[in-house]
Amino acid sequence: MTAQSVDATVVDGSRLGQEYVRRFRLVMSRDKLGFVAVVGAAFLVLVAVLAPLISPADPTMLVGAARLGPSWNHLLGTDQLGRDVLSRTIWGARHTLVTALLSTAFASVLGFPVGIAAGYIAKWPSGVVMRGMDVLLAFPGLLLALVVVTVLGPGFGTVVIAVGISYVPIFARVVYGSTRAIVFQDYVAAARVVGCRPLRIMTRHVFPVLASEVLVLVSSAIGWTTLLAATLNFLGFGVQPPGADWGADLAAGGQHLADAWWIAAAPGVALTLAILVSNYLGDFFASVLDTDRLRHRHVKIQDAMTMLTGEH
Repeated sequence: MTAQSVDATVVDGSRLGQEYVRRFRLVMSRDKLGFVAVVGAAFLVLVAVLAPLISPADPTMLVGAARLGPSWNHLLGTDQLGRDVLSRTIWGARHTLVTALLSTAFASVLGFPVGIAAGYIAKWPSGVVMRGMDVLLAFPGLLLALVVVTVLGPGFGTVVIAVGISYVPIFARVVYGSTRAIVFQDYVAAARVVGCRPLRIMTRHVFPVLASEVLVLVSSAIGWTTLLAATLNFLGFGVQPPGADWGADLAAGGQHLADAWWIAAAPGVALTLAILVSNYLGDFFASVLDTDRLRHRHVKIQDAMTMLTGEH
């Protein structure tokens, strides 16, 4: 590679980066929900990272009487054992979000290569693999995860593997369909003609085209992996007492809704906000990668408002 080609590559990369920065600012200015989602995601990450510094107390320590209501001493009250609910909610963010991120990464590492390889090869082995993915898709995600944790036993690592396995067929199926549309493009055929090996074509010519779709899919899936992981913890398969987790604390607080609603309300609201932030974050990234999508969505919203108000 000559010096001129290196300089051209750097310039192209710089222009591409500037273009995405411009799109990011444009979407941030027009998509208010997307702006809120970005801020919310940053806030959740900061809470999880800074949990040891911002937590008022040790989440496993008894700090007062059981089931004390919210007050200045305990902003979200105490739980059924006398532990600070705010502290447990803050520390629960770390455990819940780490579980969701690791599960999504696990599903991505397995699902995306399988989908790309099956879509590119398009021979009988890929057909067998995708039929296996279809069989897994026939099972509800929660049921498949429950089967895995039943076989492997409860624990943090088990929940990560179980949630990841339940999303592998989803990722593989989505990427498979997109790959089948790409392999017939002229640039892929040209790469074959010049002698590029299948692995190089898949990694250098197919996957980069899918990168935007993968980013949107992963960012949206984090919310659903969060929900599924919290459900397994709610059922007692994940973190064990006295560990703090939104799902486990929600299950414990559900037994005291009549006299101490705040025990379940805090992790429940936190879990709901995390899922909403993840879903809107996926829409935000999709709009950044395709600004036409944002324009079409605004047109649909205006048409809907016109129908509701009766204006013509």
